Amino acid sequence: MSAVVITKKTMTNEGSTSSHRMLLIHEVEIVKIDPTKKSRFRMKITAGNEKPTETEEFIIDRVGVTPKWAITKSLGLDPLTKILWELHGRRWPLSRFKVLGSVEKTLEELFVLFEGNNTSADIHLLDGPSEVAVLKISSQLDTPKNVMTDVVANTNEPSESSKLLDGETLQKVFEVVKQMIDTLAEVHPAATIAWGILSIGFEVVKKQCDMKDAIRELYKVMISVYEAFSKDDILGRRDRLKGIYSSLFKQTLECAMFIEGYAKKTGMEKFFTMDISVQAEIFHQAFIDLKGQLSMGLAKEAVIVTLGVQKSVDDMIMRELLRKLEPPEELGPKSRCMQGTRVETIKEMVSWIARCNEGTMWCRGLAGTGKSSLMGTLHDLLTTDIGGRSRLAAFIRYDRIEYSKAIKLITSIAYALGMFDDRIGRAISLVVQTLPSVATLSPSLQFQHLLRNPLESLPDLIDGGPLVVIIDGLDECDACDDMLAVLAEGFGPRLSFMRLIVSSRPVHHMAKAFKGRDRIYPLYLDTSLESVNRDIQFYLERELATIHDDVFQKKCEELDAVNELTARASGLFIWAATVVKFVHAFPGISRLQALLDTKIPIDATEALTTLYRTALDTLVSEPGANVDIKKYVRSVLGAVLVTQTPPGMTEDVLDNVVLLDEGSPPSRHIVSMLGSVLSPETKDSPIQLIHKSLDDFLQDQSRCGDEWFVNVTAHRKAIAKQCRLASKSFLKIWSSKSDMDIGAVPAYISKYALFGVFWYSAFDKSDFELFTSFFHSYFHPWLDVVIDDNFLYFEITDMICRQHGLTRMRFQVDIRDSDTIHHLLRCSAAFYSHLHSQKESPLAGKVTLECMKVDFDGESIKPTGNNLNINGVVFVDADRKTKYGFKITNTTLVPLYVSMFIFNVRDVCIYTIYQPSEEYAPLPPGESLTLGYGTKQVADPLAFDVTEEEVVNVGFLKLFFSTEYLDLSAIPQGSPFKGYHQSAPPSVWKIPSACHTTCVPIVQKWVVGASRAVGGRLLF
Repeated sequence: MSAVVITKKTMTNEGSTSSHRMLLIHEVEIVKIDPTKKSRFRMKITAGNEKPTETEEFIIDRVGVTPKWAITKSLGLDPLTKILWELHGRRWPLSRFKVLGSVEKTLEELFVLFEGNNTSADIHLLDGPSEVAVLKISSQLDTPKNVMTDVVANTNEPSESSKLLDGETLQKVFEVVKQMIDTLAEVHPAATIAWGILSIGFEVVKKQCDMKDAIRELYKVMISVYEAFSKDDILGRRDRLKGIYSSLFKQTLECAMFIEGYAKKTGMEKFFTMDISVQAEIFHQAFIDLKGQLSMGLAKEAVIVTLGVQKSVDDMIMRELLRKLEPPEELGPKSRCMQGTRVETIKEMVSWIARCNEGTMWCRGLAGTGKSSLMGTLHDLLTTDIGGRSRLAAFIRYDRIEYSKAIKLITSIAYALGMFDDRIGRAISLVVQTLPSVATLSPSLQFQHLLRNPLESLPDLIDGGPLVVIIDGLDECDACDDMLAVLAEGFGPRLSFMRLIVSSRPVHHMAKAFKGRDRIYPLYLDTSLESVNRDIQFYLERELATIHDDVFQKKCEELDAVNELTARASGLFIWAATVVKFVHAFPGISRLQALLDTKIPIDATEALTTLYRTALDTLVSEPGANVDIKKYVRSVLGAVLVTQTPPGMTEDVLDNVVLLDEGSPPSRHIVSMLGSVLSPETKDSPIQLIHKSLDDFLQDQSRCGDEWFVNVTAHRKAIAKQCRLASKSFLKIWSSKSDMDIGAVPAYISKYALFGVFWYSAFDKSDFELFTSFFHSYFHPWLDVVIDDNFLYFEITDMICRQHGLTRMRFQVDIRDSDTIHHLLRCSAAFYSHLHSQKESPLAGKVTLECMKVDFDGESIKPTGNNLNINGVVFVDADRKTKYGFKITNTTLVPLYVSMFIFNVRDVCIYTIYQPSEEYAPLPPGESLTLGYGTKQVADPLAFDVTEEEVVNVGFLKLFFSTEYLDLSAIPQGSPFKGYHQSAPPSVWKIPSACHTTCVPIVQKWVVGASRAVGGRLLF
């Protein structure tokens, strides 16, 4: 029989209150305090991971008065919960509160103080070793049932409609419902969350003495429906009724958010919110309908009544304007939590979302504590399970290799919000239209103009329930201090429906920005919690049980493998995940034995150090391993580690650039061997280290030892040298064939070796022979480079540009700035690849382009002159005032999809003029499309300018057309000279074979007397 048995009884009983005590605080008072100049005080009480409770400010205005606060707060049930008591003080109304003294007590310690019918106790607040104050606590210690009954007895008399919501009756119902939740928790991920919301909802209803009867009736019917769904005969059919149970949980969450949103309103706001009763009745009927469907045995999922209504986003102008924010390609969730794990943490996160409080949640934890998995699980819950509509307005994930530039964070959030809801999209697109340079503003101004102002202009969003923005892996990007300060403030009190959730390691600059801020809700992933170890044990049990080997299972039972491995995990989920991969591969038993032979670590860092050393040492010493295998393994690990600049490391590059020694094994052998610590190459991503913690391990010589230490500087220099040799060897062959197609260049050369020489930053003029050789070969006859006084200058050799006076880019690059040089190479390669891509076809010359001056005549924008496309060249005035439009005519016999871009040679950037969405019809034969004018204005008119140093600029208008829709969103790019950095520099993208092109030069001449721009740009 299998040695690994799946058990989860400890989780099933989680939350049971029958044998626990509850401590309910009624009042706190400072009975003694050291002399201080402070006259204004408040208390902050933090129970475990809950959001801190803060009292009102108490002002001492005369002698003999001591601070006292009436407060009703439950400190929970778990005796191990730590309660932090903090006394804050300040002298003046506008000064900041400072902590005067604090103390941390476990709930068990407080239980002892209140034994024997004691209703009050003193605790001492300290500042370091010195006592600064004595706090008197008045509270009630009893069973949860008695505490709840007592609280209900002391509340205001409820209305007639809510008398059934008394403490004793509700407690009985809750016990039955809780059994149902435990039964369904592993099948329905929203079940446990719904239970938490239902419990919180009772507190909200109970405390609101002015709650409308419609709200109380709504809560009462919710409870009655849950009681019906909890009956044994219904639960027995839960598999067949899965859909209707799912509807119940989603409807509960929507309704709870509605109740809490109402409770959050002031009395005046409640008075003016006339449709509260109507909305309550709609929810009321929805629950009655669910009960009716249950009685009829209907199994399918029901239609959910939601707070917000989303319309389809079909406004082409809005989409085109939003595209000008140039959002990078988004990364989806990295991973998810295993079903049945992290239940309490997920419940806390969703409960925070449901509460109508503005602010930012900072989910922080050490590397490997499961932050990204939690964000991935939350992504799915918010998209499909939290209510009847998606609550996830934006999901941004950073990755140190695939996406690490934070410069587009706020514009990416704005784009996602705009695409999520067309009301928000129209408001944001108006900003983009009226403030074209908004993306170049500071982070605080971007946030104000692109997010806060548009959202505040839409008051109907307030009652639509929460919208969530998630930023995962913030520590993996280069966010500046200004950006972090903006995130720490969140969306602000006027946007109480917005939620911002950020996850990161507690690195210094983020801790400095977030820790202790009033608007930050800290969620610390504590690796020492028993629930974390329980989840890791559950995960290991499940995963090891999938190894169908009786000998292995018997060995697991003999060694008590699950418990022993759990003890060594130190609360790290990445540890458990790596172990599972490691022992899944043959020989699993010897690998398992090697792990269990290690001692139990004292902390998380030691746990990962032991794991990685044991795994690597075992891999290179297993039977059949080559004597030099360690050298090759370290070379591969080092290559993957240092080549974080896209496109990253691939097997092709390893074989042709890195593993060049005689007798080197194929890269696929090494990558396969390292399967437990490397993520293999896929179509969309390169080979990667399994986790950031392995990156840290390999660079810390004190942890990994000499045999596994990767000296990044030395390793990068060695790879740069190998790239140089590979490039020279290739260019000797290729330079004699100047007409060779760029697409025929091997990928390891075009995407790697030609650029790899610049990964090592310590080089000088003597190292640029290859660089200039590369330019002469790769960009001839369009671009060249010269070196003058340690700076690179870029000569434009394109004959059309030179003929009209554009001979040099005005930008220069310091030769020591290898990052910018590398990025420039990639962007230039993409620019000229797109510009000179073409295909001979019968359609050539049959799609025509005209350019005209346009003006507004009081009713619409109309053309005012003749066609400026003369003999295949367009001439325009660069005076910043004159507007231009375009006319594209399809003279073929077939419908065509047409896109248009402008290529700006002086800074190798590409702007979108027009690109249709897939749902729009193609341009019919014989018909024309106008851009910048006409009744159906699908694009803005253009104006042009030049910089102070220029009198002319030359670009190219390029049309792409095809008989089928093609997504050309990979073509636009910003200028590498203007601080623009994509998450990954664009690759040499190959135009689809079905695409045809037409290219027309556009010469922009300065008009004497006209103003000129500092930067020079298209003016929309």
